[in-house]
Amino acid sequence: MRLFVRSVLAVIVLLGGGACIAASDNTAAYPLDPRIRWVYDAPAPIYYGSPALSTDGLTVYVGTSSALLGAVPRQESLIALEVATGAVRWTYPLGLAEVRSSPAVAPDGSITVLVEERNPSGGFVGNDVVRVSPTGTLVWKRALGVAPERVDIGFSAPAIGTDGSVYVATDSLYAIRPEGTIRWTRFFTGEDLRASPAIGSDGTIYFVSHNLPLTAMHPDSGRVLWALPLGVQEHVFAAPAIGTDGSIYVAASDCKLYSVSAVGALQWTYDATSGSSACAFRSSPAIGADGTIYLGSVDRTPRPVLFAVRPNGAPRWTFSPSDLPVDVAAEHFDIYSSPAIGSDGAVYFGHEFGRIYSIDAQTGGQRWMVRTKTVTGITWSSPVVTVNGILIINDLQGRVHALNTESAGLQSTAPWPRFRGSNRSAGRR
Repeated sequence: MRLFVRSVLAVIVLLGGGACIAASDNTAAYPLDPRIRWVYDAPAPIYYGSPALSTDGLTVYVGTSSALLGAVPRQESLIALEVATGAVRWTYPLGLAEVRSSPAVAPDGSITVLVEERNPSGGFVGNDVVRVSPTGTLVWKRALGVAPERVDIGFSAPAIGTDGSVYVATDSLYAIRPEGTIRWTRFFTGEDLRASPAIGSDGTIYFVSHNLPLTAMHPDSGRVLWALPLGVQEHVFAAPAIGTDGSIYVAASDCKLYSVSAVGALQWTYDATSGSSACAFRSSPAIGADGTIYLGSVDRTPRPVLFAVRPNGAPRWTFSPSDLPVDVAAEHFDIYSSPAIGSDGAVYFGHEFGRIYSIDAQTGGQRWMVRTKTVTGITWSSPVVTVNGILIINDLQGRVHALNTESAGLQSTAPWPRFRGSNRSAGRR
């Protein structure tokens, strides 16, 4: 483990896919916050991915991805860290194959990642799904199709069924059996699909993209159970969340949150653009025990906010980070990070400006904020929260931060307390 201590004034770099490296106020003037337990400095950046916990909660997994940061292609890897200390338990080498989404943990403890194969010059070769054992050995590897007009994937995180089956999108939505053979495919559109599927409590697969309706499918056959067009004109980068009653919540890039019943009826739409000339959702919803939906915004004028929306679609509260420098554009204060709801009644999320927040779920008031010493910002990553109160989140540059919190894990009675449903990031509760 390597602790990161560096003095940096500000870096602003525009990246592909709409993300940016935020300017940082986390210079040497700020001492290491006492909440910070450890910081692991990975050998390569971590772009789209969020951490995922092992089934016993003692190990955290992250995967590296260099090319989208404009870095020279490096040797990428899936890394297992000890939750308590940040020590490396094992590293699974991937060569130039980049982990472009969050790892997902199956019931048997195996870890599944979507990777992009690249050649030595950094050019794209193909997409693979890789499954690794809890001890870091290869279980299987499956090559998937390549769209003729491809765009970077990144957001297509795998969903893992209770039997270990994998559901993941590249040029199509694929269902892959636990042993690695393809069960069925759906939705070939001629381009890569950057959306992630979600799995209901009965095993139903839900998927939506900008040119596809929200579709419910049978997990074994892919048979369409129902489909509801939402009129989404842009990519749905946020993964769906599923409520206690089976309602599906979809956050779209036009800053609208849709609530759809388990039988495919539109229940309500919350438009977060009110009072803003620009707004988009990249953050995936989290759902609390009382049904409140939490998610962050990007590109919002005058600045991005965290939204709390009641179960009936009415606004509950908004939180906008304060004490931010006035000489930095608001576009570098985005909330891409999907929130996590702790057992202590706090909503935790990462901020593009390199901060980690704890917000009271009932009132929207700030409980605390931690400045990390990162120059790249906490962008796509969403936190895991262990039963021992350790919050773990990574930044774009590849630093994995562990903080002590007052929580005893995720809110146990919440139907969808975190990105991808749980600390295992399996796309289901």
